[in-house]
Amino acid sequence: MEERKILVVEDETAQLNLLTRILEDAGYNVVGVKDGVEAREAYRRLNGEIDLVLSDVALPKFGGWTVYVMLRQINPDVKMILTSGYLDERVRADLIKGGVKDFIAKPYSAETIVGSVKQALTGQL
Repeated sequence: MEERKILVVEDETAQLNLLTRILEDAGYNVVGVKDGVEAREAYRRLNGEIDLVLSDVALPKFGGWTVYVMLRQINPDVKMILTSGYLDERVRADLIKGGVKDFIAKPYSAETIVGSVKQALTGQL
């Protein structure tokens, strides 16, 4: 299996470390950043190497949706999954209609994260 690279955007250090461990244990290469500015810079710097972005919605220096819009300007085919502690179903539906691959509510399990990532990478989402 080729190693897929995932950009994880999460401002809470403990959560970023947890997501990194979960995804690395599942065989993915993870690049972790703490805010929207770092996400845009990392995505540009890694020019075409990022297979998927997993981002919290509530971030300093640009929220998750704004990050998605910025990354789409770099790569219109960017694959992104958003997470949040709270988001109503209508907003979730709008995000997915807008092109986000999935939305995962917190708290989530390792199985949920890995399953959603696999589905997004294989085109099942």
